[in-house]
Amino acid sequence: EIIKLARASIQYPPSGKLVGDWKRGNALAHDGAGDRIQFGKLEARKENGGLCQNCHALAPGEVNVGNVGPSLTGYGAQRGNSEAIAKYTYEKVYNAWTYFPCSTMPRLGATGHLTPEQITHMVAFLIDPQSPVNQK
Repeated sequence: EIIKLARASIQYPPSGKLVGDWKRGNALAHDGAGDRIQFGKLEARKENGGLCQNCHALAPGEVNVGNVGPSLTGYGAQRGNSEAIAKYTYEKVYNAWTYFPCSTMPRLGATGHLTPEQITHMVAFLIDPQSPVNQK
């Protein structure tokens, strides 16, 4: 039932394109701002970040990385960048419960923290061969 509800929560970008710009994804993966309360109100921000580095190792050689989640270094190099991998990655970032019920990974899309477009950039960051994540 949890997986069914999680899958129903997924909204895809209106363009139907699941892979955005890896450079924007890189910035989002390292940006921790957003959804902060300041003076009793939600802080006004142009764009929230994902701060993936708090829980995951990303590009090889980065020093400031987390170890709560699995290493994402070489993510696309290991899995490829097929349409199926892009869809899986998009859905996992949007709502991790789609694949792992009660996962501790934030449900970045389902909670509205990141937009579908922002998630496409995160997907590109993870699977694009030119992304620092996929360099040796």
